[in-house]
Amino acid sequence: MIENKIKLNIISNRKLCENENLEKQIEKIFSAYQRKITLENFEIVALTLREKDLYKNEYLKLVEKIYPICQKYRIDLILHQNYDLVLEDKYNIEGIHLSYNTFKSLNKNIREELIRKYKKIGVSIHSIDEAKEVENLGANYVVAGHIFKTDCKKDLEPRGLKFIQELSLILTIPIFAIGGINQENSHLVINSGAFGVCMMSSLMKY
Repeated sequence: MIENKIKLNIISNRKLCENENLEKQIEKIFSAYQRKITLENFEIVALTLREKDLYKNEYLKLVEKIYPICQKYRIDLILHQNYDLVLEDKYNIEGIHLSYNTFKSLNKNIREELIRKYKKIGVSIHSIDEAKEVENLGANYVVAGHIFKTDCKKDLEPRGLKFIQELSLILTIPIFAIGGINQENSHLVINSGAFGVCMMSSLMKY
C-alpha cells in the first residue's frame, strides 16, 4: 500500500517547537507516525535538519541529538547547508540540502566530492531556470517553493501549483513542494506532478 502514500520530507525549525525543544518534538512526531496516530497517508522519507542560525559547532551538537532518533525510527537525516561539517564515522548520513546560491557557487571538485559522498543532494529552487541548472550540476532532487501562502514568507506571492506543473515537464529528478503545505492540501501538489512534499510549520507546532 505504501506506493499510494505521499512522500514527506520533514523540515525542522526548533523555534516553532515548544520551548525550542526539537528533540522532544521530533520524537513526538515520529512516535505518533509509527503508531499511525498522525500522517497515516504519508511515508516519511527524510528529516532535513534546517537550523540556519546555528554555528557549526552548535549544529553538530544538534546532529548528535537528532541522529539517534532518526536511527530509532529508520528515517534518513539530511544535513542542511553545512556541507563541510566533519562527522565521525559512526554517522551514516544519507543526504545534504543546499540553497541554490550555495550549490551553484561550490567549487567543481567540492561539488563532485559531495555527489560521491551523499546519496541525496537536494537544492532549493525558485524558478524554472534554477531548477534546470541544478539538475545539470548534479542535484538529485529539488525543493520547489513556495507553493501556497505561508507565514514564513508573508510578503511574497506564492508560486502556486502551476509552478510544480511547469517543473514536472522539464525535470527528470524528483520535485518536493514546499510552502504552506499541510495534510489537507498535499494531494494537490502531488496531482500537479510533485514527487513529494515538505512540511515544517504544521508539524513543528503539532
